[in-house]
Amino acid sequence: MKLLVTGGAGFIGSAVVRLAVARGHEVVNLDALTYAACEANVAPVAGSNLYSFEKADIRDRAALDRIFATHRPDAVMHLAAESHVDLAGIVAVIACLRCAPSWGGSGRVPA
Repeated sequence: MKLLVTGGAGFIGSAVVRLAVARGHEVVNLDALTYAACEANVAPVAGSNLYSFEKADIRDRAALDRIFATHRPDAVMHLAAESHVDLAGIVAVIACLRCAPSWGGSGRVPA
């Protein structure tokens, strides 16, 4: 299974990335590398052929379209977060959901 993990360089996301790679899954780590991220968190899997990294902000629809088209994930784990959730965080989640049609999802966002 190919997983796309948003926030994969954060505390929780990196633990998921390391475990998924250890269990034989392909992982695409999508992270903006803001203050909440630490690249050292994924250093143990960075050299694996099962791991790839994409530096992008999940609010950037064009970047998301490119990443989804390039990697065509089977599943997405949205773990990107900082110490607070504001309107920008909600907008980012909606942007991820709207990319779903490009990889087989419905793209419908509940009202």
